[in-house]
Amino acid sequence: MTFDELFDQRSRMASKLKECMRDKGYTKVSFAKKAEISRPTLDKLLNGSIDSKTTFDRHMQKILKMLRMSVDDLMLYSAQSRRSSTVVYSQNAPEDHEMSSKARKQYELLLDIVDLCAIYY
Repeated sequence: MTFDELFDQRSRMASKLKECMRDKGYTKVSFAKKAEISRPTLDKLLNGSIDSKTTFDRHMQKILKMLRMSVDDLMLYSAQSRRSSTVVYSQNAPEDHEMSSKARKQYELLLDIVDLCAIYY
């Protein structure tokens, strides 16, 4: 598959990229930082709303290079089965870090609060 075809299939690419990010344990912020793109640009890629092919190609090349994947690898990516523990790579957490049960409960509560804020703001 070429970048031209990838641009034409932006919504499918976005779905595959979301699966890949989730399976590899990235947050949007940590992923954008590691790929050296802005968070708003990543959001546009994940929503399939980038209309400029040049911009799309430039940022997707950065992402694929960071993931060490080809266009075909990304488009053929299949989500891994869910593990019982979620691993998240934040900007400052060691890669082998796992949350305690207390931290996980607090984190899930925080995510619920963020979801509520998104509804009202």
